[in-house]
Amino acid sequence: MAPTITEIESTEFSYSIEDLGYSEGGFSLVYEPGSTIDRTLFGLRIHTDVGITGEYVGGNSPGMAEVNTVAEYLVSKNPLNRERHWSELKRALRKYDRMGIGPLDIALWDFAGKHYDAPIHELLDTYRERFPTYASTYQGDRNGGLDSPEAYADFAAGCLDMGYPAYKLHVWGGEWRNADDLVAAIHAVGDRVGEEMDLMCDPACQIETFAEALEVGKACDEHGYFWYEDPYRDGGISQHAHRKLRQHLETPILQTEHLRGLEPYTDFAATEATDFLRADPEYDGGITGAMKRARVAEGFG
Repeated sequence: MAPTITEIESTEFSYSIEDLGYSEGGFSLVYEPGSTIDRTLFGLRIHTDVGITGEYVGGNSPGMAEVNTVAEYLVSKNPLNRERHWSELKRALRKYDRMGIGPLDIALWDFAGKHYDAPIHELLDTYRERFPTYASTYQGDRNGGLDSPEAYADFAAGCLDMGYPAYKLHVWGGEWRNADDLVAAIHAVGDRVGEEMDLMCDPACQIETFAEALEVGKACDEHGYFWYEDPYRDGGISQHAHRKLRQHLETPILQTEHLRGLEPYTDFAATEATDFLRADPEYDGGITGAMKRARVAEGFG
């Protein structure tokens, strides 16, 4: 007989991190010596009648609220019918951001791996076993950490010494944001390690105008940055704005982190609003959703 889901259990928990605080704008994590912040995540368990439990840890409180909203749908269902569940949850959460799909889908894949006694990568048909990685900074601070263009360059050099082949800048936000500092940081890092590392710049949607986004992108061009990501305050969702920016830059654009749903993601590629595509199982509908995005990206080359 097919396995059956008997219960969905979600648990919220908190933990503390030392020497970390929030940026001036209040939304981004930055280095702050002597400060301690509490972070809240949640754990999810999908219980079944065969004694196997699918598990997930991560997410945030809004995502947990969506999970709890739709969890009852899965009770009495076959946990192996992931595609059917993904489609139903996609519709059920259509009025929201659909962040609840990822945790549930990941837990269902965890169940499948345990059920078949195989790692998930084998269930997906293993292709690569090693991937390059990059060092990615916190946002800039004014507290003695990443507080100047030179500090970003020093940190990049340290990451190079540790063996990282690439480095991505997240720079200052809120009232700390300054286009001149951002451009200076791009140049400082490019001058220091640009011949030895792939470099990326991610303003994290801090830039408010096309003119400033263009200025920053031109600085990336000068050093051959590998990509330029999420410049605009729009949250990375305007096809027109990013296509227009692409037309004026040599540095490739990376978008789609903040697009929820497969169809808007596909539209972004089809309208040439980005050079690179990305997928994140937590954000993009779980492992099922991430694989759908990967196939779309494959189709676009």
